[in-house]
Amino acid sequence: MKGKPHEFSLSQECAKLARKHFARRLSHTWHGFEQLEYDDERIRPKLITKTSLVADALPGIAMVEDLTLAGSRRTVGEDIVGTAFAADIRGYYLTAKHVINGVQAGALRLQTNFQAPPQKGYGMYPFSVQAVYPHPQLDVAVLAVPANAAKGRVSLPLQREDVSVGTDILLVGYPSGTDLIFCDEILGPKSSKSFSPVAFNGIICARVPDDIRPIELLVYDSTTFGGNSGAPVISVESGSIVGLHLRGLENHVGYAVPIQKCLAFVDAVAEAHEPRRQQYPSNSEHKARR
Repeated sequence: MKGKPHEFSLSQECAKLARKHFARRLSHTWHGFEQLEYDDERIRPKLITKTSLVADALPGIAMVEDLTLAGSRRTVGEDIVGTAFAADIRGYYLTAKHVINGVQAGALRLQTNFQAPPQKGYGMYPFSVQAVYPHPQLDVAVLAVPANAAKGRVSLPLQREDVSVGTDILLVGYPSGTDLIFCDEILGPKSSKSFSPVAFNGIICARVPDDIRPIELLVYDSTTFGGNSGAPVISVESGSIVGLHLRGLENHVGYAVPIQKCLAFVDAVAEAHEPRRQQYPSNSEHKARR
């Protein structure tokens, strides 16, 4: 997907209104959604809600990097294999199991592009993966990270109730093919550059049985790309995470496992991992060894 790094897709109806009546401004600040301005009060409340949700979600969303893919010259972005999001303040992230694809924890790295609250703004923060816990049946995996890496990053609740068909959703992740952000104006000359997370709109249109697993999947009419796997699906109405994105196609539908199916697994992983956490190096120790 070649286009502007901060792309905020509107529904067809809103897009028609926008082309006819409004002017849009996108700024390459820490997140460009803050600069969206529309003059029509009919859609302003929904845009403000979506803007706030994206802002709240971004600190907890990370790119998943497979360090075995990086070449000797470390081209930015060549080792991104998917998206993950903070699911438990103790230090656990959720992603799709196929994103990990059998890679060992030591060869994985998560990287967020936004500072944890109460700080605001752009700030690249890589951290190690202590252990990988794949679900025995579902296309879901939990990544255990240093506890301080999740501090302040679990900002959206995980919804325990079923989500209704017809619910407006946002999907925020790191799709392959987006432009790079250069942050010289924010962090100074020669600062790092990285891929921008992108927010996509959609509506949950069905619940369908998975072809190979004993579970119903959420289906939504949202374009997705490679790299979105593992991204959170966020309900605009409740402001909570309702699904974990598994797969989809450009100009097609996307599929997610309902987040309720992940909650017990996250708790089980935490119960098993917490007693062993001290065996693993802290994030600062990990970075010092690299």
